[in-house]
Amino acid sequence: MNKNTIKLNSSNIISIRKDLDNKITKYWHIIRNENVMSKKAISANLGSGLDLKALYNTITQLQEKRIKIKGILVALNNGETSFDFDKFKNTNNYSIYAAGEAKEAIAQLKMVPTINPTEKSKKGSKNLSKTETFTSAKIAQLIKDLQLKANKYDTNLADFNNNTEIDIAGCSNDFEDYLTV
Repeated sequence: MNKNTIKLNSSNIISIRKDLDNKITKYWHIIRNENVMSKKAISANLGSGLDLKALYNTITQLQEKRIKIKGILVALNNGETSFDFDKFKNTNNYSIYAAGEAKEAIAQLKMVPTINPTEKSKKGSKNLSKTETFTSAKIAQLIKDLQLKANKYDTNLADFNNNTEIDIAGCSNDFEDYLTV
C-alpha cells in the first residue's frame, strides 16, 4: 500500500460525510450571520472573528471533499474495493453531486444579507453604521458562476439520461408496456 492509500469502511465514510455536512452548514451560518455587521459589534469583537472570504473558500473545498466521499460511498455500495477519483469525475454520479453542491451554494448565497446598494450609494460606505464582507454585486457574481457550473452538470446529466442504455434480460416483459416507440 502506498502513502496515498487509505482504507475506509462504510461507517468511516458516513462519519466523514456527516462531519463535512456539519462543517459546511456551520460555516454557511457564520457567513449569513456575520456578512453584515454593525461597526459597534465589530469594535466590540462580536462574531467569530473569521475571515468570511477565506471561510467561503473553505466551504468550496469541503464541498469538493463531500463530492468525493459520496463517490467513495457509491463505489463501496456497488461492491468496488478501490476508488479512482479521476474515473469518478467522468460519471453521471459526479455530475449529480457537483450540480447539487452548486445549487446548494446558490441557495445559501441567496440567504446572505447585504447592505442595500441604494442606501450605500446615498450615504457612502464610510457613513453607514454597518459594514459587509460580500456585497450584493459580489454575491450576484458568485451565483452566476455557480449557475454556469450547475448548467454544465445538468447538461451532462441530460446527455447521460438521453443517451445511455442498458440491456435487460429475463424481465424485459415487465417493462414493455411502459415503452413508447
